[in-house]
Amino acid sequence: MRRRTLSAIAAAAALLVASAPKPTPLPTGTPTNSCTTCKERGATLDPAQFANGEAGVKEAYEIARKYPATLDRIHCFCECAESPMFHHKTLLTCFTSAHGAGCGICISEARLAAELKEKGVPDDEIKVTVESVFRTDGHGPTS
Repeated sequence: MRRRTLSAIAAAAALLVASAPKPTPLPTGTPTNSCTTCKERGATLDPAQFANGEAGVKEAYEIARKYPATLDRIHCFCECAESPMFHHKTLLTCFTSAHGAGCGICISEARLAAELKEKGVPDDEIKVTVESVFRTDGHGPTS
């Protein structure tokens, strides 16, 4: 009788293991944003989640999705790159979290970059212009 009980338990355990959902493997080596050459590989947050937010927030996240390569070249002067808490790589990084939603500097830099981009200004000039407008006293040159 003890053997039958153990056999029944073993059979039930095998059935449970066989019917358990298989984990979905995570993709490897694929970019998580549309920019294959960007330093920032994280995906920008969905702008729709900011539809009821402060003015300009949703637009800034849309800009990050539309022009990731441009924003990835620009330093963010809210000092999030220098912050031990954030340590952001570029302006694009600000929009991979809710950080950009609460920062007027990030939003303003993104909006200026988009305005220049839509006028046909090359990315090199956009970087220089945005950084010259937002650079603070004592901030060293950016790479």
